[in-house]
Amino acid sequence: MRPVVVFIFLFFMHACLAQQDIRYDSAATDSRSFNASELNTYKADKDFQYNRYKEPPRSLWDRFWDWFWNRIGRILSTRGGAVAFKSTLTLLAILVLGYFIYKVSGMGKAGLFKRNAGTGMGYSVSDEDIHSINFDEAIDLAIQNNNYRLAVRLLYLQSLKKLADRNLINWQLNKTNIAYLQELQGSAQQPFFSNLTLQFENNWYGDLPITATEFEAVHQQFKQFNRQL
Repeated sequence: MRPVVVFIFLFFMHACLAQQDIRYDSAATDSRSFNASELNTYKADKDFQYNRYKEPPRSLWDRFWDWFWNRIGRILSTRGGAVAFKSTLTLLAILVLGYFIYKVSGMGKAGLFKRNAGTGMGYSVSDEDIHSINFDEAIDLAIQNNNYRLAVRLLYLQSLKKLADRNLINWQLNKTNIAYLQELQGSAQQPFFSNLTLQFENNWYGDLPITATEFEAVHQQFKQFNRQL
């Protein structure tokens, strides 16, 4: 029964469609085409080359750092490399801390009597020189040459010599400025000499520039200290 119903339904559908008129689209069409010349112009324009971007060539220096960090990454990716890297950082931190303590504590001041100031004056400050240099002449010559940094250094050495001559300190080649300040602890000279030591260290070891006016102020402080001795 069911196939008969389907057949009848299809028959009527076909009859209905056969009665409809077939209509064709007769509207006028406007055919268009691309301008090959303009198309090539757009192709050559970099602003329209979305899929043709090229990174600028890398310099030799850039390639070196790429290689360097790639090597570092490979080393750190291994257990041994990571341990070595941490050990290296720890060693560097210890060295930096040691150098900082070395400078702050004054341990490097032994070089005060060893280093040649490079003035061409024909002498270097040694354990014999501190008792034989004509400081007044050397200081005057440094001032004439506008070498105020050296002049401050010579003034400080002269003060050390005067302290040693009066047996207020026990001068030795390898002793630090802090050691001399400790020897003066409780004395009337200690506060003043502490200030002069700071002036000297900032100027000589800090390599701070000093003008003629600034030097004159420091020079007067040394003169006042020497008069008190």
